[in-house]
Amino acid sequence: MLDLAFKNILARKTRSLLCILAVMVSVYLNGSTQTMNNWMYTTMTAELARYMGRIYVQQGGSSYPPFDSTISEMLAQEILARGDLNVEQSTPLIFIRLARAMMPFMPAQAMVIGVTPGKESALWGHLEAADGVNGFASDERGDVAILGDKAAGYFDARVGDLIHINNTEVRVIGILKKSSMGSVDIAAVLPLASAQRIFAREGTVSAVFISARDVNAVPAMADALKRDYPLLQVVTQDDLLKDAQAVLRMPMLYMSVMSLTAFIVALAVIMSTMVMAVFERTREIGTLRAMGADARTILATIFAEIVILTLIGGIPGALLTLPMAALMNTILPGPVQLAQIVLLAVWAGALGGLYPAWRAARVDPLQALRYE
Repeated sequence: MLDLAFKNILARKTRSLLCILAVMVSVYLNGSTQTMNNWMYTTMTAELARYMGRIYVQQGGSSYPPFDSTISEMLAQEILARGDLNVEQSTPLIFIRLARAMMPFMPAQAMVIGVTPGKESALWGHLEAADGVNGFASDERGDVAILGDKAAGYFDARVGDLIHINNTEVRVIGILKKSSMGSVDIAAVLPLASAQRIFAREGTVSAVFISARDVNAVPAMADALKRDYPLLQVVTQDDLLKDAQAVLRMPMLYMSVMSLTAFIVALAVIMSTMVMAVFERTREIGTLRAMGADARTILATIFAEIVILTLIGGIPGALLTLPMAALMNTILPGPVQLAQIVLLAVWAGALGGLYPAWRAARVDPLQALRYE
């Protein structure tokens, strides 16, 4: 049966090759959309995980990061003077977008974050520097910046280099290691006063980043802030999660539609290929039936061809998703996930082969022998 299936595939090399290529592309698209969805999800959840037990206070109607938020520094200091927060892990922040992101659901390609010197750990925890320092000295002179991993590539800069931010020369004193926080990776982090002066934002900040002494106290603290500052937006991790889900809904829906389209393309290509193959082999199938081959054998032969074609096209298509995952710095698909992608192609092939297999099994030997 397998010998006959291979023989039939090799007898129609061009058509078989086109079918294999179509399956390969369909499987690649399907795997790529899954990889993209995984990347979006892991990127967003890794960012949100950093803000467990944290609260953002910003201008009403702002999203995260709050590029379009402006509140007075005096009000920010008033909020930071409250007695129910962890002062060492709370700070006013400025967020400035430098370059828009290539993807609509991502906030920026590069940005500036202004932070109070000595409060850097509130922003990136215990993240170490790959080169230089990971904090600002209290006696630092001139405009300086610490670059995130991706920001260093964006500015093409190393420690000691001068970069230009809003027509101002800024000296790089540190480059951070790659982190799980997307906003830090793409940021040039400046002392708050420098960021305010360079962007003419003296006396204002974008948001106040608050850390609770007790994670369990976050809901009560958020309620108190909402009550005391009704004109401001108080954002907790739960609020960020809801915003993230809203932002990701359309891109993930689009990716799902692409995946479904790839599945339908694979199904249609396999069906059309096998229908034409059955028509062309009507006389051959009739001869097999006349020699004693039953309907089950014909069905098995057709399905064997389908499985061989989808495996030959599906396995390379699934493996092609690995370079994309590596390029996007996301989790590489494991053997189980790759096998699932290939099996989906086989399932599509089996579904697409139902009609041609049924038609082949119903061939009448006497009529087929007279078929030209």
